[in-house]
Amino acid sequence: MKKINIIALLMLTCLGMVSCGDTLDDNINPDKAHAIDAKNGLPTVIYYAQQIVYDHAEYNAYFSQMLTTGGKSSIGTYSYKSEWEMLTMNRHPMWRRHFYDIGVNANNVIANAAAINSPNYELIARTIKLMSTQLTTDAFGDMPRSQAYTSNAPKYDSQEQVYAWMMQECDDLIKAFDDKSITENPNNQVIGASSDRVYQGDLSRWKGLVLAIKARLLLRNLPNIDRSAAMCQKIVDAADAAITQWRSGSLLYGSWFGNEPRYYWNGGTGTQNAVWSIAQPVINSWESRANLLSQAIPSKFFMVDLLGLSNPDNESLSGLFAWTGHQHDGYANDPRCNLLMVARTGPKTASDDAATIKMRYLENNIGMGSSFKIANYPYLYMGAYAGATTAYNPLFTMEELYFIKAEAEYWLGNKAEACALAKEATEHNIERHLEAFELYHPNPNYDSKTDNKYPGKTTVSGEPAFESKEYWDAQVNAFLNNEDYYRGSSKKPSVYKVTDRGNEHWFFNPSNYTLSDLMEQKYIAMYLQPEQWTDMRRYHYSNNRNKYGIGDNQEIIYPTLRRPYNLYAAYWIDGLTEAQKENTWIQRINYDPETEEKYNKKELERLGAYKNYKWLQKPMIWAEDYGKVTSLTGK
Repeated sequence: MKKINIIALLMLTCLGMVSCGDTLDDNINPDKAHAIDAKNGLPTVIYYAQQIVYDHAEYNAYFSQMLTTGGKSSIGTYSYKSEWEMLTMNRHPMWRRHFYDIGVNANNVIANAAAINSPNYELIARTIKLMSTQLTTDAFGDMPRSQAYTSNAPKYDSQEQVYAWMMQECDDLIKAFDDKSITENPNNQVIGASSDRVYQGDLSRWKGLVLAIKARLLLRNLPNIDRSAAMCQKIVDAADAAITQWRSGSLLYGSWFGNEPRYYWNGGTGTQNAVWSIAQPVINSWESRANLLSQAIPSKFFMVDLLGLSNPDNESLSGLFAWTGHQHDGYANDPRCNLLMVARTGPKTASDDAATIKMRYLENNIGMGSSFKIANYPYLYMGAYAGATTAYNPLFTMEELYFIKAEAEYWLGNKAEACALAKEATEHNIERHLEAFELYHPNPNYDSKTDNKYPGKTTVSGEPAFESKEYWDAQVNAFLNNEDYYRGSSKKPSVYKVTDRGNEHWFFNPSNYTLSDLMEQKYIAMYLQPEQWTDMRRYHYSNNRNKYGIGDNQEIIYPTLRRPYNLYAAYWIDGLTEAQKENTWIQRINYDPETEEKYNKKELERLGAYKNYKWLQKPMIWAEDYGKVTSLTGK
């Protein structure tokens, strides 16, 4: 790793105008580290905190088979979206983000905070370094930490050593946040909105992020390292602590979401816009990747198997909002389908070019047929994160904490409690994206009598349309409670229960609740969040093809999941039996070629990671077969 190759980003002090393009000094020598004081450095670190969450989520949306593209490349610039060749990619932005943009700037903030005796800056900077370290090791594995800034070629810490440090840092930070001599130090400078767009310097809220990260770290014990009741209870307690912390004091986002950490944008030019928005902001043209949701297509796994797209077995009717006898069921069993995307006009089928408004999808990396164009597939600039240039990117969500707790309860044997927690989290995840829909897409023909502000059938012009509260509530109730909705004296449902349509599955059946139900609903709730891919790896991409059963009952977690088509044969197909192929998935990202292969080649060779595709297939310590690793920290 090249030593401290950093361009210090000085964020604007105006809350409404945080922009990398406006504040980055391109004339600074990129090979020299530049000191930055705490006041100017903190907004830099916080900006990059949300950016590294995005960096990982942008890769992971494809690794987890949620999104795909219209092509079927064998080798591509965006290899993580397609064939998993990976080794010829020139840069992985999250590597630089951690070590340079966050690491160097955070270290400067911490040093300056000590010099001016204002430790509140230090607590926030350390919290972000902790989160960044967790994201980095869970993507790359072993990484420089203890010697990261001591030489051009630092020794890599093992992942066990990194986890040991993270767990200790969690406890140290929690203790520091509870120390009034630190949090109420009379020399603490006031941190306002211009320096901290997330919490405006409120340390009690930042403590909540540390507690949440601790819960996430402890969850890495499941299902492969420690499934004991004692460990599961630790996870439950850790999740409860974070939930309680974020629901204490004045609440930013209501009684349920509480004070979860959200980074909002005000809109404008370039990086003044939300990172997932249609503006597709990029830092300095090369320091980050644009979201390219304009070229993304929902996968069959996501649309059909999880969201429950209508009529999946009928090519003509699949993806329609309304059809004979089902005028108000919506596009899918899960009402979030109509919140996260907009149906578009295109050929009715591959052999029928009649213009039809439908929700469409593709198998991963299979490529579009000649009858279709990218404009025929759903418009994805919707939802709480991608719906507007003034949207937000969460550093962590309340739903994730609920699913963390639910998973631990499931392993404790409390399936009914796990089901209730997952259902509550899902209900509020729908609410999260519905709030965005109502904010960004108000009905110009609103009628208070019908309260017709809810998402309905897409218009011919491709705009979101609206339906009444009556039918929207019925769709949500059908999804959560599997109940038909009858209007008036009609003997035929106006909205059918989910077991009679779509994927014909009810995910919240308390009498037959499965680990698959839990993890597939978490997958949807983690839309555009990094944990999607981590969960899949923890559960070994368990599906009906690889037959990887989990736990005493050998549960299959993602039954219909399959590997992408057209994978790079030399890495993922050649010399493998069919059974081996099905169990060979991408497990980690290769180290950044632009820095590590140039400056730290010997360490990569020591690890066996230098230009070695087998390294991509090596599981993380928390994704090895059950019992192979007995401790996250090596202790």
